[in-house]
Amino acid sequence: MIVILYIAALVAAIALLVIAIYLSKTLKSTSQTIDEVAKTVEKMTTELQGISGEAQKMLDKANDLLEDVNGKVAKVDPVFDAIGDVGTSMLGLSQSVRELATLATNKVSANEKKVAQAISISNSILAFKDKMKANKAAKEAAKEAHQEKTV
Repeated sequence: MIVILYIAALVAAIALLVIAIYLSKTLKSTSQTIDEVAKTVEKMTTELQGISGEAQKMLDKANDLLEDVNGKVAKVDPVFDAIGDVGTSMLGLSQSVRELATLATNKVSANEKKVAQAISISNSILAFKDKMKANKAAKEAAKEAHQEKTV
């Protein structure tokens, strides 16, 4: 029975040795993985510091550019205000011209009958003048014809 105990103890010792070997390999592999992760984190930290420096420079440049743009926009604002004023003036001028045209059209419409009457009277006067010339020419022709008969 003591032999069985020794055998059992030997089997247990061998099992513990196997477990210790596998545990050692696992711990060694884990240690290597952790070392690689530490190196990777160290590289990432270095690169992130470089990137954050570049990002800070880019933000500074963007802020400078934004300030420059804001300054230029402030300088251009009066031009847009002036353009707006010109547009308002043009609108006022356009309305004035429209009102003047409407007034002229209304005056012409109101005087249209008078103009038509004036044209009609002038036509009548011209026709009367032509008739008078014709009568005078006829009288002179008759007078000449009468003188020729007497001669």
